[in-house]
Amino acid sequence: MQIVIVGGGTAGWLAGMMISSRHPNHDVTVIESSKIGVIGVGESTTGLLTDILNNHIWDFGCDHNEFIIETGASLKYAIKHKGWTPDIDDYYIGPIDGSFTREHGPDILFAYGMKHLPKKDLIKVSQTGSWIHKGMTDFNKHTHSFNNMTHAMHVDAHLVGQYFKKVTLRKPNTKHIDAKVVDALLNEKGSIKEIVLEDGTKIAGDFFIDCTGFARLLISKMPGNEWISYQDHLPVNAAIPFHLDYEEDELPDPYTTAWAQDNGWMWQIPLMDRKGCGYVFSDEFTTPDQAHDEIEKRLGKKINAQRPLKFTTGRQKTHWINNCLSIGLSTAFVEPLEATSIHSTVVMIKNFAFDYLQNTLEGTLNTGSIRRYNDRAKNMFDDFKDFLVMHYMGGRTDTEFWRYINSGVTRTEYVDELLEMSKHRMLNQHDFKKYYGSAGWPLYSYVIEGINKFGPNVAKDALSLEVPGFNNDFEAAVENDYIKKQQDWSEELKDCYSWSEFVHLFRKVRRDRGLSSI
Repeated sequence: MQIVIVGGGTAGWLAGMMISSRHPNHDVTVIESSKIGVIGVGESTTGLLTDILNNHIWDFGCDHNEFIIETGASLKYAIKHKGWTPDIDDYYIGPIDGSFTREHGPDILFAYGMKHLPKKDLIKVSQTGSWIHKGMTDFNKHTHSFNNMTHAMHVDAHLVGQYFKKVTLRKPNTKHIDAKVVDALLNEKGSIKEIVLEDGTKIAGDFFIDCTGFARLLISKMPGNEWISYQDHLPVNAAIPFHLDYEEDELPDPYTTAWAQDNGWMWQIPLMDRKGCGYVFSDEFTTPDQAHDEIEKRLGKKINAQRPLKFTTGRQKTHWINNCLSIGLSTAFVEPLEATSIHSTVVMIKNFAFDYLQNTLEGTLNTGSIRRYNDRAKNMFDDFKDFLVMHYMGGRTDTEFWRYINSGVTRTEYVDELLEMSKHRMLNQHDFKKYYGSAGWPLYSYVIEGINKFGPNVAKDALSLEVPGFNNDFEAAVENDYIKKQQDWSEELKDCYSWSEFVHLFRKVRRDRGLSSI
């Protein structure tokens, strides 16, 4: 088949790389215009991108260390959430992996941590959280490789796209056309037969993938195309991106920061060379100029902001229509919180390339496959919507924006159920939807505890259910098991670089290659 991907960037080149590797019998053309800029202010990923870089899913030809060197990416072990409760100076850190008993029902170690540890120390019951606590990485000094790849990344989206472009174009069945696509022509059955370039050239294909971002150039032409808005539940709809330089000798943090503000929240993505930042807000409650002034006042310094971005949270009603599949921002945007953008892009490409793309067009375009793929994508984005809504439920009422949120109008039925259950018992993995790429209990647990929504006795009750006649001996057993796990993690890290050593090592390599001014 001739597969045509319209749009480059992270989504387009990831799609090109994964499809061309998995299906070498198909010819893949990526059409990307160098005239269309890409914002590279900073973005956060999840462990699924790490799987790709380490060739866990498939040998795509990536090199994890080279990726860090060439893109200036840094490691991410968690997300620090600050100001999401009435105590605006309060914070909690949610590790990306959850407790090591996260698959238990209930999660014994998490309950033990809730009962015995201050909220800010709860990270210690997770592996990546313990690395933060110890100031360590799992990058081995002898092998110069990672021991287990239990991390995500902080990335510059523009440089990430360029890296995957390089890897993709090594494949013999791929090619790149530098041009702007202006139209898509459909046949009488409602499928795309050709796309039209700016100079009038027409490119034919069998299957087309829309990676044109918010333009949604292809999917918007398809019959039955419809946008499902999440605005009632996720009211932020604008962002001001900007960069912050590091102070002298400042190191990037091993976590993303999501810092709640008067009318939304600010992201801080600590890249190797600088912080990529942005203020995400609702323009129903403030203007871009007011938001700009607010963030400068909060930071205590001037910022050189890029032009404000406007977006609508939501998803396509149907992600795959006939011979057109939408990927990345062209198919959904569930606001930047919790790194769902690149994460969902990886999930959707992997699902398509590994489960639904076949050797023939007829085999690919069967009704059952299309329906099942669309159901999986719809359920994933609706699940992400619930997960993000939960973050806002901390009870702030100090501004009009937060009073609107706290009135309950943005809550979903599923979030209501989780909040009600959390008053009375520990939740566990069985209370959440589970699928490839799901958030689930490991991530929800830290959010619900972080915004103080568990009832006062749920941890004690959860522990008492584990054995008849709950007593301190059981607590001791849990503590001993936890200490043993900590010892195992410490043993694993004994030949590894500290966080400071790791950063200085990769900064030096980048500087020696002329890639960084630090």
